[in-house]
Amino acid sequence: MAKEKPVPKTDPEKKKTSKSAAKNSTAKKPAAKSTAAKKSGATVKSAATSKTAVAKKASKKAAPAAAKPMAVPKQKRSIETRLKILSVGGDLILQKGYHNITADDIAKAAGLSTGIVYHYFRDKKDILIQALQMAADHLMEDVTRFYHEAEKGDKGLEFDAFAEKTLDYLLEYHQRNWAVHEELEALYHTDADIAEVSDGFWQNMYEKMEQVFLLKGANPEKSAENVRMAVNYIECFCHTYMHPIDPDLDQTYMRKKTIEIVKKLIFG
Repeated sequence: MAKEKPVPKTDPEKKKTSKSAAKNSTAKKPAAKSTAAKKSGATVKSAATSKTAVAKKASKKAAPAAAKPMAVPKQKRSIETRLKILSVGGDLILQKGYHNITADDIAKAAGLSTGIVYHYFRDKKDILIQALQMAADHLMEDVTRFYHEAEKGDKGLEFDAFAEKTLDYLLEYHQRNWAVHEELEALYHTDADIAEVSDGFWQNMYEKMEQVFLLKGANPEKSAENVRMAVNYIECFCHTYMHPIDPDLDQTYMRKKTIEIVKKLIFG
């Protein structure tokens, strides 16, 4: 009878450790990406980088170029040339209207080449805006001077003299510039640059008038608000005088009442 071969004994603890190691090895080993997946990821990343570069390049192309700064005159002759263009341009606008002239017309009237005009100003609108700023400065200087000239020691009499002279001056100003005044009113609602200049002028007017009135003994309570209402009353009277809806209105009475109301607002 043949002998049976002995079956080798297996250590249960060793078997258990071996299985556990195999299990841990399987769990920790990351799944390898296929070559195709790697190539696909690289292609997507490359395409995204390329798109970003193209977008940046297009953005740089689309960015508007900064406006070329205009020449700032320093020499006496250059300053005189610029002022001449402003003066002639302002006169032409008053005579013919803003929309009825060109930069060429201004150059011809000033006896200059069109190139010289464009050396100092970007376009016709630039001339208009700077002419308006210059006219506003002169107007404010005149009104302030009237107040100082009207000094009589008594603030009431002083103000009456100032108000009379100011009304006469502003009425004459409106009569002389009525056509362009109406044109500017229309431009105010359609052109942001013109509106900005106009708002800046009125703000400057209010602030300077308030300073003058306070120095002359005006009531400091709500002085900013009262000055604005006072100036608007005067402006309203000028417009009514220039364009009366009812020709039977008593302009003398309205003028007298305007001065009384403004005086009450300023001095309380």
